[in-house]
Amino acid sequence: MTKQLEKDSVYNQFDTDRDGVVTDAELARSERMIQIENLDKMADQQRVMAWAALGAPPVLIAFLASAWVTLEKVNALAGLTTTYCAAMGTIVVAFMAAQAYVRGKTSE
Repeated sequence: MTKQLEKDSVYNQFDTDRDGVVTDAELARSERMIQIENLDKMADQQRVMAWAALGAPPVLIAFLASAWVTLEKVNALAGLTTTYCAAMGTIVVAFMAAQAYVRGKTSE
């Protein structure tokens, strides 16, 4: 005995063959598609963060080299700037490693 879906059921979106019954295979396929969409959204956000991390240090260095910042302030911020630039580089490397790992897992 199978149970037909109601006309306005939220599960209608998982009924890919439109026969009114959601099978286990249809649910599994829909779950996998949602998982892929979420991974794609996460990768997009990571990509934005990596580009921001990659672009921020040159902007910071250019600002510190400008005429608006005195030499005393540059000397005081030198250690902090070095640490910040190294941290941003680490974020970019971590992003690239994560992308390579995910690509390796999805190709298996």
